[in-house]
Amino acid sequence: MRNIFTFIFTFFFFSFSYSQEKVELKKTTNSFSAGIGVVDMKRILGQSTAYQSIVEQFEEIRRKHRNTFTKQEDVIRDEESKLLKQKNVLSKEVYAEKVKLLNKKINELKSKQSTDAQKFESDFEKSTNKIQGALVDVLSSIATKKKLDLVLAKSQVLLVGKEIDITDQAIQELNKVLPKISLKK
Repeated sequence: MRNIFTFIFTFFFFSFSYSQEKVELKKTTNSFSAGIGVVDMKRILGQSTAYQSIVEQFEEIRRKHRNTFTKQEDVIRDEESKLLKQKNVLSKEVYAEKVKLLNKKINELKSKQSTDAQKFESDFEKSTNKIQGALVDVLSSIATKKKLDLVLAKSQVLLVGKEIDITDQAIQELNKVLPKISLKK
């Protein structure tokens, strides 16, 4: 009998405390409201004048370097062709030495290409980071003005209402704040 009484008392006690928690939860969730904004990062970068500027600069630099390296590769190919023609005329030692020098030139050119590519990628990344920093400042300003508590990337959200999409405003503000950026060389 005592076990039954303990069981009933425990049951009612937990039921009552659970219902109290539910009421308190309802009270807190009803009073919570958050301003939310969503931005399309791909569209912002695609329409950012600064980003378009560094992409154009990067492509121009890459094209110039590709042409320069192509000319150097052509010179090395000509040297290789001349060397092959002289193979039967030169002694084995002299020929081996010239092949060694030619391979050294090839390796130096490859190393320079790799180093330059890494430098350009690094410069591009630094410029892109500057744009992203300016974008964070712009989004922070918009969030403050609109009293938004949360700004999410559109790619992270399934459904987005037009009233919470602040992409167009972010593009306009970013283009005002950072119309152009130079790619460091």
